[in-house]
Parts: sequence; structure tokens; C-alpha cells
Amino acid sequence: MRPGPDNCISPPNGHTLKNILLIRWKSIGDIVFTLPALRCLRSNFPNSRISYLTSPQFAPLIESFSVVDEVLILDRVRLKRFQHGWFKELVKLGRVLARGHYDIVVDLQSYGETAWLSWLTRAPQRWGLIHRPSRAWAYTRAVTRDEKAHPVDANLQFLAECGLNASDPGNCFKLPAENQKASERLLLEFGLKLDQPMVFIQPFTSTPHKNWPLEKWLALARRLRESEIQALFGGGPADRSRLGPAASENFPVAAGTDLLTSCALAARCELVIGSDTGLLHLANAAGCRVVLLTHRHAKECPYGHPDWVLTPQRAGSSVAEIEVETVLAEIHRVIVRRSIVSSL
Repeated sequence: MRPGPDNCISPPNGHTLKNILLIRWKSIGDIVFTLPALRCLRSNFPNSRISYLTSPQFAPLIESFSVVDEVLILDRVRLKRFQHGWFKELVKLGRVLARGHYDIVVDLQSYGETAWLSWLTRAPQRWGLIHRPSRAWAYTRAVTRDEKAHPVDANLQFLAECGLNASDPGNCFKLPAENQKASERLLLEFGLKLDQPMVFIQPFTSTPHKNWPLEKWLALARRLRESEIQALFGGGPADRSRLGPAASENFPVAAGTDLLTSCALAARCELVIGSDTGLLHLANAAGCRVVLLTHRHAKECPYGHPDWVLTPQRAGSSVAEIEVETVLAEIHRVIVRRSIVSSL
């Protein structure tokens, strides 16, 4: 459904729009997938101020997005703790947002709470990418999410439906200089050799069935070591103890390092490999070569690179059935090819 002339905002008039609010509360991968949409908004409205409403834990990531002018925080967990008073608290928050005088609100989360907040801003244009038709009332334009599309494409299709030029905004993320410097220090602390190939391994996700077994990651790391390829394990703070077996075998473990520095470490490696998790999608946007292990060829592949996915040979099998030899062969293929290209 294309927008009608009474509610379509044409890109040439972007200079008249002062304030835009984009809403996405979670999670890392899905927030990374909003980068092309943000670039689309910036290219259509180059002189507008873009604010981003998110959860507290994702604020540092979004603050590093160069196209975002302001990060606003809403603690959804705290909001729900108000129990019977949650709606009153939501109205208060909506009044705070209304003071932002937003010309457009773009809700890419479309939860019940974000629908209410979008409506309470009183923005003349409120665009919602919705899962449930019952939430359409909150928006001046509601578009049902294409569940078969990659989230990046779904976001861009949505903005095109709202009248914007969404052609090839790019999926680019530039790492902050301070995180790049921090990664240099960590590499030295780990004793890694910059003249020897490195593979960054991100073994865990927040969803257990997506994980390749740790014993297979360890077997892979041993085989890489035999090939004089260095393996560096990454992860969140909770993963550090889980990676004790890797540390006991003297593999460097960067678990617990902040997300942006972890990405900077990954960017110094020839390859980043892991299951379907936010760090891999951020690394892809930062220009890293990625290999994603998954139980099926999911739509959430590294954006723009559906061929960077490894799946089990038998359809419908779990990710655990991917063989170590298969992963090892792919790593060697990628590193050899990158070595040949860099020498040209």
C-alpha cells in the first residue's frame, strides 16, 4: 500500500522537518539492523535532528551511530514494575516525549507500550511497523511487517511505504577510535601475533538452541592452532565462566569486554565466526568477514551475504550436527582467499 498525498512526506521537503524519533528497545542484532533505516532517514531529511529511544543497556551502542543526534533511554523492566500504575507512568513518559516536538515518530518495535508512546508524542506523522493489526490505531501510517524478509529489508520496505526514498542507504558502521585503541592494547595483553592469521570466535547466544556445542568450538580452536591460526574467544560478561575450558587450554578469552571493543577485536581478525548473535551482525556492518552457524538458512543472515552461512547437511537438523571439519574447511577457504586477494 503506497501512501496517499495527504500523509506522504516527500524527501525534498526534509529541511522543514526539525525532529525525528526512532524507537527500538531491543536487542543488539535488531538494533544493528536499524542502521540502514537510520541512514535512509538521514539521507531523506539531512537537516533534521534524529533521536533514538531504546533500553539502557543498548545506549552505548546507539551513541556510536554517527547518524543519531540524541539517545533517549526508557527502562522497560522498571516500567513494568509499576504494576497497576504502569499506564500512569507511561502517560508521564509520553508527555516528556511530547516536549520533543517530533515531526515524525518511527516505531520499529511496535510493542503495546511503544504504540502508546508513539501516540502520546502527538507527532503529526507516526509510522509503525506492526506485527498486530490491533496496534494500528496509534499510528498515522501502519505497515504490517514482512516476516519473510530480512529485518533490514523489512525496515527499508516500511520506510518506502511511508513515502521515503529507501534505495541503497548502506549497512555501514564505523568503530569509535577509543575502542580501536583498546583492542590494540588487549591484543598485546593476550600475546597475539599481528603477523599471524586470527579468527574471532563468538560461541554463545542468548538462545541455547542456536548454540554450536562448546566442545566443538574447542575442537575447532585446537585444529586452528595446529594450522598456526590464532583463535580468540569472545562473549558477554556471563560467558567468561562458561569459557573456562578455553582459558584452561591457553586460548585467549575476551568475554566480558564491552561490545564495541569486542567488535574492534573482531575487526582485527581475518574472520569472525559464531552463531546468530548481535556481535556477528555488528561485525558485518563494520566490514568484517563473517561466518554464521545456524540450524537453518534463517532470514537473519549477515545482511547482504546469505552465502556467509553454514547449516547442517540434513534439513531440519540442529546446529549441533554441523561437523568440525565443515567449519574448518570454510575457515581455511576464507583465509586463503583473503590472503590471495590482499597480495594482489
